[in-house]
Amino acid sequence: TQYRCLACTELPFQSAARYPTSRYSWAELIPHTGRKHQLRRHMKHIFHPIVGDTNYGDLRQNHTTAAHLGPTRLMLHARSLSFQSIENGETLTVCADTDESWRIWLDKFEA
Repeated sequence: TQYRCLACTELPFQSAARYPTSRYSWAELIPHTGRKHQLRRHMKHIFHPIVGDTNYGDLRQNHTTAAHLGPTRLMLHARSLSFQSIENGETLTVCADTDESWRIWLDKFEA
């Protein structure tokens, strides 16, 4: 998985026992294979679990962000998906807008 940080923020609530604030990154992730849970596993492996991930995430962080920001779902969004058509081989790209849960987070990043 290729990744890059798009923005960072520090929020005024405690999600880890030893720090008075919580820091979050908004990252762009580009998978190179289609393995199941690839993005979620890779982010956990580098100690940056995706908010709302109940399998590979941080339970305390998930509860804290839900209490302070509201959204309780996995904060992973496929902005675009490209693939070749099986009918004519043309490359098709499908794009999706963010929902209200994402807008709450993006406001925290001032994006």
